[in-house]
Amino acid sequence: MTAPVYLSNTWYAAAFSSELSATPLLRTLLGEPVALYRGSSGIAVALHDRCPHRFAPLHKGEVFGDDLRCPYHGLRFDPQGACVHNPIGEGKIPKAACARSYPLVERDGFVWMWWGDEPADESKLRRWPEFDNSERYTCVQGYVQVKGEYQLIADNLLDLSHAEFLHPYLATEGFNRRTQYSMEQQGNTVVARNWRPSEPISGLFAFAYGDDAPTHVDHLSIVKWEAPSTLRLEIGVTRPGQPPEEGPRSYQAHLITPETAHTCHYFWKWGRDFKLEDPEFSTRLQASLQTAFETEDGPMIEAQSVHMGGQPQEALKPVLLPTDSASLRARRVLQQLIDQQVVS
Repeated sequence: MTAPVYLSNTWYAAAFSSELSATPLLRTLLGEPVALYRGSSGIAVALHDRCPHRFAPLHKGEVFGDDLRCPYHGLRFDPQGACVHNPIGEGKIPKAACARSYPLVERDGFVWMWWGDEPADESKLRRWPEFDNSERYTCVQGYVQVKGEYQLIADNLLDLSHAEFLHPYLATEGFNRRTQYSMEQQGNTVVARNWRPSEPISGLFAFAYGDDAPTHVDHLSIVKWEAPSTLRLEIGVTRPGQPPEEGPRSYQAHLITPETAHTCHYFWKWGRDFKLEDPEFSTRLQASLQTAFETEDGPMIEAQSVHMGGQPQEALKPVLLPTDSASLRARRVLQQLIDQQVVS
């Protein structure tokens, strides 16, 4: 079987910042086992999980300061992957005693890993300023490991027409008939817009308004995809005819990182500008969103993956609907970028 080719010289989500500690975390990313931990200085570290000596799993070792000690023979590796201590014999360190180190950056509550041979470029990092503004936004987050190919999740998020059928509590019956859908490409960014004027209000936004909730709202959702698999979703409602800033809105990050050719990691973070000081609502919202993917989107994507039998989507010649245009464009952009790196 041909190994998958992933987009290089770009950032992939590796973890939430809150996941890293002095206890190493094992996570397979783009087919490679990675040991992730936080050193005593507070820095986040990512090393290839295989010790170069006898190939023991480094994530089972112990953190000393900012270094990670192999659990088998005690070699210690610093955050750059260099062996800095050998407790065997006279302590001479072999020149080849090094583990691959991956550049990491922490922003907006995420740990991003640079994948590629070129120097890490922070200007390529997608940002969410809302997540750092606790005075205006409150956030919840979650993670799901999915037994499906990573682009299937991007397809799901770029085509929100499925909400009427998988998430009836988020969309009222017949809302697809009332949706004005459009798609555009801005450079390598693909944007899908869904506009629903005078749409019956959903339970979520009715709760956001409280006792003064209208029966109908103007509903706008904007999904922005960037290669390889980073999506920003904005959803907002207003009383019919009012400007967008007058109603409650959410700002979401959906980050998908391949684990293997047919499995992936899905990180999500959901910021809102309403009910800011309502921890009970935050708990209910987090549970609802996590459950939606674990019991609705996730099982459907995993079932898709099984029925696709490991074949690429284009080989199966899928029937196309109008709202497929954004996901198809995103797949095309990603493949073009991958083809360019293979040629170069």
